[in-house]
Amino acid sequence: MARRPGYLAPSAWVFRKSMRDGILGDSRLWKAVALAILLRRAFRKLMGSEPVTVAIEQLKPGETIVLRGVRSRKLSP
Repeated sequence: MARRPGYLAPSAWVFRKSMRDGILGDSRLWKAVALAILLRRAFRKLMGSEPVTVAIEQLKPGETIVLRGVRSRKLSP
């Protein structure tokens, strides 16, 4: 699936409009939208939402790979 250029993406339009009308303008609604977008970006950066490569291995003929899911620990209330 091909990606659209950034200037055609609806999310880019919403971000630009929120910055122009909310941060630089006086619209409270667009200011809240801009704040939500900026907080989401900061949270994702803080939490490290980018995938991390753990290992790269080459398989030799006859070798197999077993993939298993790891359960996360549940937080106690």
